[in-house]
Amino acid sequence: MTGIRPRIAIIVGSARPVRIGDQLGAEIARVVEASSDADVRTLDLREIGLPMLDEPLMAALGQYAHAHARVWAAQVADADAVIFLTPQYNGGHPASLKNAIDYLGAEWRGLPGAIVSYGGRGGRGRGAPRGLRGPRRNRTPAAAARLRSRR
Repeated sequence: MTGIRPRIAIIVGSARPVRIGDQLGAEIARVVEASSDADVRTLDLREIGLPMLDEPLMAALGQYAHAHARVWAAQVADADAVIFLTPQYNGGHPASLKNAIDYLGAEWRGLPGAIVSYGGRGGRGRGAPRGLRGPRRNRTPAAAARLRSRR
């Protein structure tokens, strides 16, 4: 390491009023901080409050018309890696998480990521992780054991 602490963003994917994602996110942040030299930040999609994708241009162009998209893009671009924390709703991930992913393009490219899934049956189903790996398969390599800052 060069002395620059890698920045890990934990993206809490549930935006429901009643949920445990925020509590799980806080615990994951505590564990990551205690076991690494990373700077951990939680990006809670309920607090961020992105509307359903309303950008007039496709994300790949990186020309965001709305302030909420530019803020979201900056938050993700500031991370050296992400942990997607997702519940399993009806065998898949929530619309709030898919929407947040679809807002951006280049910000995801080359960004290491991990998926933590939970659900009523212990998150043992494969729906949420499989659905998230699909759209990101060609954009993000698996999380490395050692993070190196992109800076």
